[in-house]
Amino acid sequence: MTVGLVADPDAPAELAEELAGDLPGLLSEQIDPNVRWSVQVVRDPMPAALLDSASILDVTRERKIRAAWDIAICLTDLPLYGDGRPLAVDADTADRVALVSMPALGGILLRRRLRRSIVRLVRDLMRVDRGPVVPERTAPLKRAVADKDLIDLRIVGSAARGRLRLLLGMVRANTPWRLIPALAKALAAALATSAVVLVNGTLWNVSTAIAIERLAVVSVFSTATMVAWLIVHRHLWERPDSPSRQEREKAALYNASTVVTLSLGVLGGLLGLFVVDFAVASFLIEGGVLANQVKRPVGFGDYARLAWLASSAAIVGGALGSEFESDEAVRRAAYGKRERLRREQVERRREEAESGTAPPLG
Repeated sequence: MTVGLVADPDAPAELAEELAGDLPGLLSEQIDPNVRWSVQVVRDPMPAALLDSASILDVTRERKIRAAWDIAICLTDLPLYGDGRPLAVDADTADRVALVSMPALGGILLRRRLRRSIVRLVRDLMRVDRGPVVPERTAPLKRAVADKDLIDLRIVGSAARGRLRLLLGMVRANTPWRLIPALAKALAAALATSAVVLVNGTLWNVSTAIAIERLAVVSVFSTATMVAWLIVHRHLWERPDSPSRQEREKAALYNASTVVTLSLGVLGGLLGLFVVDFAVASFLIEGGVLANQVKRPVGFGDYARLAWLASSAAIVGGALGSEFESDEAVRRAAYGKRERLRREQVERRREEAESGTAPPLG
């Protein structure tokens, strides 16, 4: 039995390729040890350029036929909805094709959840009984009966927890940890700014006297300023394509995932900048010099406050350096921009295929 995984570029394809080596053994152990299992992974931006699960299943079905697979499962990071709820799985058990919307699986333990979902899907797609699926609670996901002729297995998220899980899954798909090295130039500008702050005697007095609560407010303001600059300067804010409620909710979800992703990336950079500033301040500024300036004995906490204030103030200056960052980092941090780029890529491939300058899509 050959199981084909059609994966979106980026995170879905990376996870699929990681799991491809483990899945044959798991399928043999948990489904049928008498079957020789084979798993093939194909990267394809086409599914992510579509808007609904039925269209994605159609593309997956065509890929299954062309590749002569026994089972085909599409792994997409496109957030989908079914019956007004976050959609995790849609499947046509008769044709043995399915899709998994990975954001609906959440933002933590994704590899384990995806592996378990694929194994369960293969088991369902191979079942002998083709009767209707009985709804089953698997909170925060639940199995439901789909109302479409070619979709007879559907798993959706709950109204509240499912949406939160979807948002966390979208943030993970944006890979916020990759934003930190991508903002290297901005952080370099921030580091240069913090160097000026660290040698300013007046700010020594301010940093050692300021309350922790005010330092926290300064950090939040600095992070928000840099996030806002990135969003405005890179045109990352999504607007609804139409005034419908569904489009408004989609735009709000995309914007929330972008804000959270950028905030995590900037906070990570801020933490790194704090560590550097603390080390520099501890090495360069003698305790006696600092104590003489602030007119009292100083300790570890005073150096931490100084580094905290310097890094928080400098991160605003770092926003000016963010304009030099690559589009790759922006593409990963913004869901809507990534989708548009994929649609443009698919459209270019389609035009090239029609003109005879490229092989057909798929």
